Amino acid sequence: MRREVMETGLRRARDARVALAGLLVLSMTANLVLALGLAGREAVTVLVPAVTGPAWEVGAGRAGHRYLEDMARTAAVTLLSLTPENAEHVREAAARLSHPSARGAISAWVASEARRMAGRDLAAAFYPKRIEADPGTLAVNVEGELATWIGREEAAREDRRYRLSFRLDAGRLGLVRFEEMEE
Repeated sequence: MRREVMETGLRRARDARVALAGLLVLSMTANLVLALGLAGREAVTVLVPAVTGPAWEVGAGRAGHRYLEDMARTAAVTLLSLTPENAEHVREAAARLSHPSARGAISAWVASEARRMAGRDLAAAFYPKRIEADPGTLAVNVEGELATWIGREEAAREDRRYRLSFRLDAGRLGLVRFEEMEE
């Protein structure tokens, strides 16, 4: 009788191991199927801006029209509204807006402009008027007015056009190029 009880216990243990092994194989198969299903999907992140308006969309290989326009406006105003006093803040903000491959060049441009402006007691502010975004190329043309002051006196107000190019990596849009366009 004791031997029978032992054999029954061993059989139950073996059956439990077989059942657990079967569940493990089933679980691994389900995880593999889910992983393969998710690997082929494009992730799209929808960001809701703090102000009312359409949501921003960013996908694995594209950025929505509105998001691209808003990022270009923010980058242009940040880079072109510069004084010697806010240069460090602008440099840090520009680094956050920039793609890693362009951070050094954009930070160097901000530092150079700040030095030039400090030597002449200049300040500048940019007021965008028109923005044209091309989500296919991740490029944006921004037109607006650049105001310049010498000391506390306004020295000039000129219409300017700029082209901004972005790169999208892992759902993050980063500025790679900022250039003034000829009229």
